[in-house]
Amino acid sequence: MIMNARKLRIYSHHDADGIASAAIAVFVARRLGLNYDVTIRNQLTPQDVVGGSDIYWFNDMGSSRLMEMRNVRGVVTDHHNPVVLETHYSENGNDIYQFNPHLEGLDGSISQSGSTTTFLFGTNVLSEVSAVSHLPVVGSVGDLHDKKYGRLVDMDREIMLLAKSMGIIEVKDDIRYFGRSSKSVSYMLRFGNEPKTRALYDNPGAVADFLVSHGIDRASLKTIRWIDLEEEKRDEIISDLKGILEREGQDPSRLTGEVYELKTEPKSSIVKDARDFSSLINATSRKGKPEVGIRLCLFEKGDAMKEAMKLYSDHLDSLRRASKILDEAEGRSVGSVLYYDFGDSLENNITGTIATRIITHKKVPPSSVIVVMANLGSMKKISARISLELSEKVDLSLLFREAACGLGGTGGGHRNAAGAIVPIGKEREFVDRVNELMQEVNAT
Repeated sequence: MIMNARKLRIYSHHDADGIASAAIAVFVARRLGLNYDVTIRNQLTPQDVVGGSDIYWFNDMGSSRLMEMRNVRGVVTDHHNPVVLETHYSENGNDIYQFNPHLEGLDGSISQSGSTTTFLFGTNVLSEVSAVSHLPVVGSVGDLHDKKYGRLVDMDREIMLLAKSMGIIEVKDDIRYFGRSSKSVSYMLRFGNEPKTRALYDNPGAVADFLVSHGIDRASLKTIRWIDLEEEKRDEIISDLKGILEREGQDPSRLTGEVYELKTEPKSSIVKDARDFSSLINATSRKGKPEVGIRLCLFEKGDAMKEAMKLYSDHLDSLRRASKILDEAEGRSVGSVLYYDFGDSLENNITGTIATRIITHKKVPPSSVIVVMANLGSMKKISARISLELSEKVDLSLLFREAACGLGGTGGGHRNAAGAIVPIGKEREFVDRVNELMQEVNAT
């Protein structure tokens, strides 16, 4: 289907994993000389799932919408929980081949990202796809697949090792806080979490004193980055941080683990760290220019990087505004569900980011379901997060799918991160249903 397509329609999700997936698909299409176009979506629209004469390639999305598709010919390379547990779907005039780790007994929220799935499929179409084996690494860390174990595992790991063997990715054991190459060391330590040092977290004065005590000039605290420090200095700081965590009764072992750097990037690059790179391409998409992120994924620099940095700055401004709104907002509790409905005051493409921020930075019980809502036309966009501890007990994606289905909406995602869309006016019913389902889980 792909190789003989007269027109290939590539659809991908709007986050870092989806952009990395789209870039892999574009790489394949270009090498095959195909006529193609790319559409990046927050959610698939009803028009997106009605086919025609073209061939469709859905990346990092599609598995939860398979039963809604009509007359679609093509491929789904996804890692979200599927509604159809078959590799070939031919109902409703469709001719769709589905590749999804859940069909192979793997957990798509940890073991295999959307970009890894797209890459694995791509290797069967085009062997040269190994030239972009860094992209599944970028997509996987962007989807936090390395969070639980402090490293990538299973199929994500296999592709990372391929990229390492090809000299594209370098693996290091280092501090795992976000911002190793993109933020100042003071900012990185101030907002470092998992584990969060209570003595330093969101305490700029304490962070500054801590770094000065390690011989870092106070005047350079806002400019020097973690990767700019000598290895001996980094080891010294890590040792001290672990000591603080131990005294606070926390597990210091999670402070360090594997980090992945792009060998193609100079040390001076703010996207040397793969997670920082994923943050940049995510920002290009959230600000409406995913094609810029795709260009960066495919080794374009120059003007693409300049535009990406401008979009990244705009995205950070959006997050700062959202944080102010969040600080003034009062979440409402319905049983184990803590929900925030921001209506039109929050950009609907960052609801997941805000849900992550709440569960990461606010003090919420580990049994809570954190729900963030924003308006999306006549619909309500809903994103939710739960702790890894709770995700061992409940699959949030299945719960959201069931809650939304009876309300004229759709839902899906992963065990610990899920989303839904329901008609405006049905959101409270949705919350009540989620709480009922959670009570059923807790009763078993």
